[in-house]
Order: sequence, then C-alpha cells, then structure tokens
Amino acid sequence: MTTTHPKHVEALIIGGGYAGLLAASVVALAGYDVLVLAGRTGDGSGAAGAAAAQHGEVLHIGGMWDVNDLAYGSGALLRRRGARTFPLPAGAHLSRTRPRAWGTRELLTCSRDLLTAVLREIVVANPAHERSTAVLDGAHVVGLIGDESAVLGARVRFDDGPEEEITAQLVVDASGADSCSATWLTDLGVAAVPVTTRGTAGFMAGRRYRAPDGQSDVALTAVADGAHSAVLVPIENDLWAVTQTAPDRERITGGEAFAAAALAMSDPAVGRLIADATPAGDVFVSPTSTRWHRYERIRGPRGFVVIGDALATFSPLDARGQLATEAAARSLRVALGRGISHPTASRRAQQAIAEEVAQLWSDPQTGPMGGSRLRPVTPSLSARLARVRTAAGRILRGRDR
Repeated sequence: MTTTHPKHVEALIIGGGYAGLLAASVVALAGYDVLVLAGRTGDGSGAAGAAAAQHGEVLHIGGMWDVNDLAYGSGALLRRRGARTFPLPAGAHLSRTRPRAWGTRELLTCSRDLLTAVLREIVVANPAHERSTAVLDGAHVVGLIGDESAVLGARVRFDDGPEEEITAQLVVDASGADSCSATWLTDLGVAAVPVTTRGTAGFMAGRRYRAPDGQSDVALTAVADGAHSAVLVPIENDLWAVTQTAPDRERITGGEAFAAAALAMSDPAVGRLIADATPAGDVFVSPTSTRWHRYERIRGPRGFVVIGDALATFSPLDARGQLATEAAARSLRVALGRGISHPTASRRAQQAIAEEVAQLWSDPQTGPMGGSRLRPVTPSLSARLARVRTAAGRILRGRDR
C-alpha cells in the first residue's frame, strides 16, 4: 500500500489522541502547517490505548471552556453527537474547574472515542486555521532525526512499508503512555531523562454496559474502598463506561470477576447498577502507574516538546491528566508566539508545561474523578487581588468627593 504524505512539514505531531489533537490545533492556529501521525505509538491503537478507550471521559462544563479555547466548537459538537450532561452533586466540583467556572454546576460526559473523533473533525476542518492540517493513520514512528542539539524530524513506517523520513521545524510527542521519546533521545546522544514516580503500581479494568430501560439517565457514580475504586460514567448511545482499579489483576479480570469486585465493595452502588445491565464489550485490563518524565531537567535538543501521557500519567480516575494536557497545549501556544523556529521556543514550552504539571502533581486533595476542595489562591494571585482592591478603593473615594 502506497501512502502519500509530505516529506517536510513545519510541525509534526506524534499521536492522534486527545493531547496530539489539541497540540495540532494550537500550532495550526499559530499559522503553521501541521501533520499528525495517528498510528501505533500509544495514541489509541496500542495496548494502553485500547484499554484507555474503554473508559469514560468526565469534563466539567467550565473545563469545556478551556477545550473550546483550544479547539473552538468542540463543546457544541460533542453535545450534538450524544455527549451527556448532568447536574454536579451539591458541594462537589472537579479539580479541572477554574475560577471563572466556579458557578457552573454541570458535568459533561462522553466516551474517549467520541471525544477524539470530534476533536479530529474540528482540528482538520476548522475554517479558522490559516494553514493546512492533515492526519495520517497507520503511521508507526520508529525514531527521531537529528542530534543532541536539535530534533529535525522523525523516522516513520506507514503500515508495513519501509522506513521514511519526515523533517519538521517542531516535533511534538503526544503518543501517550507508550511513548518511546526517552529512548529516542538517548539514541541521539541526549542524556537520560529522569523519571519521578509516586505510589504503587496497580491495575485498571474497563468495560462498557448497555443501560437497562429507564436507567439511561443515571448520574455519574464513583465509589472507593481503599486501593479498590469503581466509577460508572454515562456516555453516548445509552451506554455506561465502568472503570475499576485494584492492586491485583485477578480481582478485576474477566466479566464475572469484574462484576463481583464491584459488588464486594463496602459501597456496592456501581455493582448493583451493572448487575442489571447488559455487557456491551469485553473487559480490558492494563497496568497503571503514576510517573512523570522530567524532560525539563535535561539540556534537551531544540525543536522537540513532550506533552500528555507521554510526559506524565496520573490516576485514570481523576481529571488531572486532561487538565495537564490542556495546560500543556496553552503553554505551547504561548511559546509559539516567538515563532516556531525560535531557538528557545521548545525549551520555554517544556519548562512552562513542567510548571503546570508540578502544580497538579503536588495536589494531594484530588480524589476519584477529580473531586477535591478549593485550593487557596497563590501568592501571585493574592497580590493581584490586593492591587485590584486598592484601585477600587481609590475609585470609590473619588466618587465620595
């Protein structure tokens, strides 16, 4: 099979999942041609991607403002394609909520498949893009082109064909948890990338169910029992995406074990719901770990940025992973203000992304599906608020005169 593709692009995105599509959107809107390689590099077709695709996405409507900012029109299109909206439980909010959205009391839920499909459509067809954006499927990236000072592109194999080189001024790795960037950089002579880990590794299992008649409007349900947790996310087409985590694989492997584990929890709410539901797929099990590749700590080559799960993985049952991805896309957009070929653009982007990840990494209050308490304002925000109050006081005193 012959695949037609450019030999050179201004920006090359490795990975056609959520992170890769957001990166493609901001790069295209900055005025550059973009080629997205959506293939077998952890973005949805590998083992990690196949398992992750079974889980539901939980998006706070306020957080959807951020997604629309990065890929305009995605929120409305998600709703038209069947994404669900539910009232947010009283007293709860998601960690992805930003100050402008604290008054929002709804959740939007959908499958990973729908979220990716909608973003892909928006990114490729959005008329606001000033340059072309293309997505190529079946692309397997096998290495990078360049040396320890600069990444100049990637070596790619399409389907089962020979390796080909695609050069680019900027390469963004958004290929997911199966990313090989650390190894690829070592092959170019770059120092080893430090890795920070937290907690103990476990296993995550996902299965979809068809909701019984009259129960399609069941709200998101999340329960935790020590190291074992279960979350039911209503998604499009009257389906439920159910995810469980456990320290041992056997507890959640197979249909019977999966259902029994949910019923055995101290709060069997999820187990009771799926007991009356019809399975709509197999159980997908994958290992989980919380780790952060510290690319900002190496004197990395210019023209290369790592984002999304390729950079840092969080618990699959909270919102920090998506929040980190959205923050990374915004940081990349700011860095591109200096131009895609600026010698410090990629370095500045990776440093800014690390600062965003650090805030989420150190947040001990985030629970299942991102539940957390409001965090105190940062010193810089306090200073800005103080200046606003001072200015407001001056205006009021002037009016009193």
